[in-house]
Amino acid sequence: MVGTAYIESVYNFYAGVYDFVFERFFAEGRRRAVAAVASRPGERILEVGVGTGACIPLFPENVHFTGIDLSQGMLDEAHGRVQKSNWNHVRLKKMDATRLDFPDDSFDAVLAAYFITTVPDPRAVVQEMKRVCRRGGRLVFVNHFMAPNVFINDVELALAPLFWRIGWRSDLKMDNFLKMTNLSPEKVGFVDRLGLWRTLYCVNHKNAAGPEEERPQRTFIPQALRRWGKRLATVRMRKTERVRD
Repeated sequence: MVGTAYIESVYNFYAGVYDFVFERFFAEGRRRAVAAVASRPGERILEVGVGTGACIPLFPENVHFTGIDLSQGMLDEAHGRVQKSNWNHVRLKKMDATRLDFPDDSFDAVLAAYFITTVPDPRAVVQEMKRVCRRGGRLVFVNHFMAPNVFINDVELALAPLFWRIGWRSDLKMDNFLKMTNLSPEKVGFVDRLGLWRTLYCVNHKNAAGPEEERPQRTFIPQALRRWGKRLATVRMRKTERVRD
């Protein structure tokens, strides 16, 4: 497991090219997530992991928008976007999402767009999101979770250590995320056809976190080989039975 200092350095490195490389893939998910926030005039909106500020133009200018990020490089890009558009309703701060420097109940809605799988401790991030969001407010996520497809699961598990080195994890299951954060989404939407990215809409009930995440030992490739070995053996057995018939 990599630490926050490493993640910060990775996204500082990405900052200058992030929009060019990634935004075309993430634009639809951001649009759906901001629509799910359903902000109303005068509301206080927080985005954790604001990055280069790609979500900001999707919000109306009659809200009070706050964005935080751990990476100064990403924040510099976001500041440039804000200054270019002369947005007076936006404030940006450098901050660790596991220790938000805001009083309780500071916001009406909190958004985490493509962020939860970039942090070493998603459970702590969600608890801070709950704390600073008012009771009954909205918590909205758009993120990659492990796909329903078993074959894709095996690939994601096998490549998990590599993905962590480049700044995000591929092995977070939605069920595990909901269990450890004690979230019960009212709506779950698929962003893509494979189900790799999903939006979650939750009401903030101010409940405590669930149990800490149980991370399995990384024996993914042998486990995958055993699973596929069993499947191939089943296929061969069926073929043999057809020949005998």
